[in-house]
Amino acid sequence: MSYRNLLLVVCLLLAAMLASCGQSGSPASSPSSPDPEANGEDAMHTITYLDKPYEVPVAPRRILFMSAFESMEDAVVLGIEPYASSAIGDEDEPFPGFYGAVMQNTIPLMGTTEESLEYLLQLDPDLIIGTDMETPIVHEQLSKIAPTIPVSHFGPDWRANLELLAELTGKQEEAGEIIARYERDRDKARQLVKGLDADTEVLAIRVRGEQMMVYPESVFLNDVLYEQLGFKVPEIVRQTKQQEVLSLEGLSVANPDYIMLQYDVYENGGSERALEELQKTKVWQGLDAVRNNRLFINAVDPLISGGGTANGKILITQAVLDKFQ
Repeated sequence: MSYRNLLLVVCLLLAAMLASCGQSGSPASSPSSPDPEANGEDAMHTITYLDKPYEVPVAPRRILFMSAFESMEDAVVLGIEPYASSAIGDEDEPFPGFYGAVMQNTIPLMGTTEESLEYLLQLDPDLIIGTDMETPIVHEQLSKIAPTIPVSHFGPDWRANLELLAELTGKQEEAGEIIARYERDRDKARQLVKGLDADTEVLAIRVRGEQMMVYPESVFLNDVLYEQLGFKVPEIVRQTKQQEVLSLEGLSVANPDYIMLQYDVYENGGSERALEELQKTKVWQGLDAVRNNRLFINAVDPLISGGGTANGKILITQAVLDKFQ
């Protein structure tokens, strides 16, 4: 065989070997290891939240929060900037306080859901986080704009709410760390509460529309104070079934050992006048909590939605650790 023919045979053999290797492929290109971007931006999948399935984008890029104030706080602690969101403050400062840390570029929605529907269509969100406090009709309207999840405002669902947003945005590890940090602080606070007199009563009051409000056991700060930390539930809270106005006379009868008062100027005409007038009354000045310096005004940031969020639970628990030592 001539040298030229021998060289030709060698080349053919090498080509055959390379073709064989190419057919075998590598694990990275195997169908069992799909490219996460293979389905494009519009890919959908099903997730489960509070035992209900929801079809949502695999990687939502324009998440809109509509009156979902609990989820807005979850977004803050997870470091997620919403595409658009219901405003907390006014036009000059739509996202005051801790909200501003992550919502500097968030589009503010100043009106109610019904007032904002046309604008929401223009914004073209790919996912809407709503609230279970909306009516079924409103939820249906939102669902026509984009996949919508009505998030629970019920305090005991705080963990499910946090894990929902974490799953939607790939922040599961961060959510786990937040929950672990809260549970460590909660256990410390429980031990602190056990060291107090068993009959010690703490009453959480919120001033809204220049009136004092009290709430049921699982709403506002109460879920943390009573269920999580173990304070005795005052009788006035046991009898409360929804947000109710608390008169000075009713407060005088309750006369708790401690008062945690929440006052947000945005909920009171932009002024502290109502708080100042309340503190001047003889009934207020005669309360045990006031006379014994056990009144804590805004020990917890008044902007929180209450104990129904991870953020709220962390801040309320920290306030107890700080004030009841």
